[in-house]
Amino acid sequence: MGQFSTPYPLALDIMQYMRTLLGTDDVSFIEPSIGTGVFYSAFTKAFTGGGRALGFEIDPHYYKPAHDLWQGAKLEMRCCDFLTQKADEQFDMLVANPPYVRHHHIDNKTKVRLQKEVLYKTGIKISGLAGLYCYFMILSASWLKEGGLSCWLVPSEFMDVNYGEAVKNYLMQSVQLIHIHRFKDDDLQFSDALVSSCIVVFRNSKPSTGQKIKLSLGRSINNPEEVRNIDSSRLKAKDKWTHLFTDENLSNEPQAMLGDFFTVKRGIATGDNGFFIIDKETIAQYEIPKEFLRPILPSPRYIKGNRINSDNGLPTVDHQQFLFTCNLPESVLNERYPKVWEYVCQGYRRGVQNGYICSRRKPWYSCEEREPAAIVVPYMGRSEASNRLFRFILNESKAITTNVYLLLYPKPQYAHCMKDEAILTKVWHELNTIPVETLSRNGRFYGGGLCKMEPNELMRTPANCIASLLTHHSSKQQPSLFD
Repeated sequence: MGQFSTPYPLALDIMQYMRTLLGTDDVSFIEPSIGTGVFYSAFTKAFTGGGRALGFEIDPHYYKPAHDLWQGAKLEMRCCDFLTQKADEQFDMLVANPPYVRHHHIDNKTKVRLQKEVLYKTGIKISGLAGLYCYFMILSASWLKEGGLSCWLVPSEFMDVNYGEAVKNYLMQSVQLIHIHRFKDDDLQFSDALVSSCIVVFRNSKPSTGQKIKLSLGRSINNPEEVRNIDSSRLKAKDKWTHLFTDENLSNEPQAMLGDFFTVKRGIATGDNGFFIIDKETIAQYEIPKEFLRPILPSPRYIKGNRINSDNGLPTVDHQQFLFTCNLPESVLNERYPKVWEYVCQGYRRGVQNGYICSRRKPWYSCEEREPAAIVVPYMGRSEASNRLFRFILNESKAITTNVYLLLYPKPQYAHCMKDEAILTKVWHELNTIPVETLSRNGRFYGGGLCKMEPNELMRTPANCIASLLTHHSSKQQPSLFD
């Protein structure tokens, strides 16, 4: 049910912060997912004269002991689903750590109902990929007094992913956003959830023009490492927001982007790497001919440096591997290459042909075609890894890659000049000078410092470092941006 208990020190820190915003002890408090009452306990500590409190808990396993625990307190508890209840009173303050339930664990009937309710109440269309916490944030306003404060401890991913656009629109259009505090990606707030977190505070009132939004980063909301105030006009729902916490470049001048020079694609998805990626011993055992083989790079963890040399087109790496792929019909393959057919039958016995990707190919043992790329990038990494996060690797071999890499293909007007080894090497060196912070700004962070980058996100990376290097080599006149 998406329950991840808030550590008491964090709950108390949040309540003490809310106390400073409200400026009084005498407030009423509502919590949509109270659990065993960690936030309520912090509430009684921070607000010594606190008034009425109401908590909802859908799970009887938590509700009953919490109800027994808080007998005699100024707390009413209701064992029901907050998102199905109509507001019968309003409160001064809402503080919540809502359930973290991903979209594929929300039944379709509930999802459609919640989407319609969000659209009806706010005019905002929310994606079916949104997690349950997004609905909690958007649909809670009816329980707050005009000007009441709302505080949410939620995953920070909503600031960067597509489905978070509805939440960002809500924060910009429907309420008065006050403060977002983002914990650093390696500072996990929950021992049982690998997710980076943030605290979002807003007031139940319409936004005002020119208001300042407080953004803080690191440590705690009361004692952050970094603080900045930005004009609300800088917030755009379609933009990623996490870079705003650290971006010191406020210039609106146009920049060259990596996508101006390269098309970026993911490597191939085989459908079953254990079957399709083979070593020389397997090739020899089943007498697999060269026409059914493509050299393929191993996992990035086996690539020690940032340059892959070539030996007659094969990458000079440990764990040398090959992609098996064949277009021949089964009957022809069985007749001409009985040993190869024997290997394919192994795949049949394992059920490889029934996988999502393989079942949509004819024949299922034929993988997609992909040209080798001279520059490849691991699409994910950790900030504490010994190798540079999002390092650009020069691939001098004819090896292709699986989808754990992003592949950079020069745009047509630059393809010819990058066949020059000297120019390609300079471009590769310049790409590796792009600061990690610049690259990761367009990616998405997860708990424990894990960062992922999709092709379109990499293409949006500023790349002035290679603009001057490439534009005068191109065969076509580029836009004035690069003159």
